[in-house]
Amino acid sequence: MGGRRPPGIDRCDRLSRGLSCLYPDATCLCRRALMFAIEAQQLSKVYRIYANPKDRLKEFLSRGRRRYHQEFWALHDASFHVGGGSTLGLIGDNGAGKSTLLQLVAGVLRPSSGQIRTQGRISTILELGTGFNPEFTGRENALMSGTIMGIPPKEMARRLPEIAAFAEIGDFIDRPVKLYSSGMYVRLAFAVVTSVDPDVLIIDEALSVGDQYFQKRCIDRIEAFRKAGKTILFCSHNLYQIRLIADEALWLKDGRIAEAGEASRVVGCYESYLREREIPRESTPAQDRGPTAFPWICRVQLSRDGDDAPRDQFVTGEDLTVTVEYEVPQSPTVVHVAVLIHRNDDVMVFATGTHVADVAPSTCSGSVQLRFPRLALLAGSYDVSVSLLDEHGLHIYDRRPREFKFEVIHNIKALGLCYLEHHWEVEAVAVNGAPAVVRPGQLRA
Repeated sequence: MGGRRPPGIDRCDRLSRGLSCLYPDATCLCRRALMFAIEAQQLSKVYRIYANPKDRLKEFLSRGRRRYHQEFWALHDASFHVGGGSTLGLIGDNGAGKSTLLQLVAGVLRPSSGQIRTQGRISTILELGTGFNPEFTGRENALMSGTIMGIPPKEMARRLPEIAAFAEIGDFIDRPVKLYSSGMYVRLAFAVVTSVDPDVLIIDEALSVGDQYFQKRCIDRIEAFRKAGKTILFCSHNLYQIRLIADEALWLKDGRIAEAGEASRVVGCYESYLREREIPRESTPAQDRGPTAFPWICRVQLSRDGDDAPRDQFVTGEDLTVTVEYEVPQSPTVVHVAVLIHRNDDVMVFATGTHVADVAPSTCSGSVQLRFPRLALLAGSYDVSVSLLDEHGLHIYDRRPREFKFEVIHNIKALGLCYLEHHWEVEAVAVNGAPAVVRPGQLRA
């Protein structure tokens, strides 16, 4: 890439050259600091739990000779790093330590042991509206929050029009926030936190609040941060969003890192764990059927190619066509279609979408067909899920989760999930040592 180098790089070069004669490792250390936006080493957080308040006083008076508390490790020995400009997703059950980890990275909590290092300005969305004074106006709370995050009052005042425009609260910007509805409250909080142009953005389940329109705008802004090369630490129970937003993922289990690495692989491990425990995955609820202000699914049909009649039974090797009809009330609105196939034991067989297949999205009402020539699935019960997504493939306008079921039958002598085209060739060795090719059907006992 051409153009000017980031000022941090130039400062690092000057610093490393100045110190290299005294400290041979200075260059390596300085460049390592720029390499990682977040770096945690053996990070732990433990809480002392007392049965009653008197036990705390008893323990203090005993000067450590007697212990009246139990220890609860919210996070234990977590080590990881997040590269600058990358996105890390956090997944895990409730109480696994995700929020604790985010608060440690944000500096809200101090670790009991271990170290956490961060680079650049950090903006956090841990609990929308935390720190707002209910007696202050929206404008006053925005200025106060900006000051807390290190933004000079004059600079924050310059950004207020943009904040007010995103929050869409009109004249309420000059009224006490105690008069706000919950939707106005969260819109203002999100607008304030994301207006400060952070280097690192920390998000804890922020996209689960607000109406669909607000969630869509949140995702658009987060996507803009990603494209701008910001570092994002993102926590969500929506595994679909984790797959698409995150480059890598951490799965926390009982305060420890159970799995870490590429996002799709880690999410797959977590989904397998959920299936084994027979815990239903949390997902975005389906929208009410019928016309809305957002794109919605009118009809889904399974059929054989060339036959308009709906079917719920197919034979291995037949063509399967999934037809999705949808309405787009407010055109133009970019709409992508995603289709997932599960077996009845909850194994995901296949998933695709127009956004991952580089198919031009629709911007108005219409239909789309997904054809599977020579269906490779073997005998079993399956179901199809269909979703309508936004231009990024992240926000779900409408979905029909596992509503369309079908059976597959076959007379093929094969086991497993699908039939793979194959050919056997056996090489037999004659008594005299000369090789002889034996075709299938030629072998004799």
